[in-house]
Amino acid sequence: MTRIAFLGTPRAAVPALRALAEEGIAAVFCNPDRPAGRGRHLEAPPVKVAALALGLPVHQPLSWKAPEVRELWESLQIDLAIVVAYGHLLPRWMLDACPSGVWNLHFSLLPRWRGAAPVNHALLAGDEETGVSLMKLTEGLDEGPVLAQSRRWIGHGDTAESLLAALSADAAELLMDQLPLLLCGCGKPVEQPLGQATYATKLRKDMGRLDWRRPAAELHRQVRALWPWPGSELQMEGQPLKVCGVGALRTCYRDPGQLVWGKEGAWLTTPDGALELTQLQRPGKPVQPALQALQPWGASGSRALN
Repeated sequence: MTRIAFLGTPRAAVPALRALAEEGIAAVFCNPDRPAGRGRHLEAPPVKVAALALGLPVHQPLSWKAPEVRELWESLQIDLAIVVAYGHLLPRWMLDACPSGVWNLHFSLLPRWRGAAPVNHALLAGDEETGVSLMKLTEGLDEGPVLAQSRRWIGHGDTAESLLAALSADAAELLMDQLPLLLCGCGKPVEQPLGQATYATKLRKDMGRLDWRRPAAELHRQVRALWPWPGSELQMEGQPLKVCGVGALRTCYRDPGQLVWGKEGAWLTTPDGALELTQLQRPGKPVQPALQALQPWGASGSRALN
């Protein structure tokens, strides 16, 4: 019987874990528990919570460089490993130790958007579609040959959060479709085309500042791509105002750089039109409908932005 290991950490990896558990998993690896919330209490990652609920053994090594981690892995005698958003660079010895290979479900249509934040960058760039790639892990960053892909159109209202949730379900389906090939070693992955790769860098907090001098459509994508983290914000009267949801785009003849609100909603004016703001958050307050969040400045009005 093939011994399978699953390596993943966040919520996006859970659907694949649950699907694979029906076939049998010998071990689950995820990141260590981390402090979270105002109390900074240790919180288990979603994959650990799901794995324990399924009765699966869980391991949480700090580093794969530790000799005891190698000893643990070799003692498990894993034949096939499945990786989904694990968050560790895996050493060559581990990749070589699995007779049936180490396979990664990556949330992009490789070779486009290799790297840490592919879903966010697909939205930022205005891509019309994205997907999931099942690739064999190699030492290079997402450079391994691809066995199969599933594709998904990006909707005008998709956020990074909603799109990743949909892709995580797609990943589970793709994995189960291809698992027979992985188990028998019959799959024939195809090398990625040379010279076509793009890279999705890690997200930074400073990426969230909205610049009203840019086109409205770009700002629309920015808000959706950076939700829920790092989020997007405007500066109004020296106060940060988080933009948590956007709606329509329309033509506008007002000067750019204004926040205008009233019966027709809240709008940010830009050089080429206006962007509807549907959800806002003031400091120390919950996310609110835009007009509710703006009530301290009146039921209607306009403000020039910093």
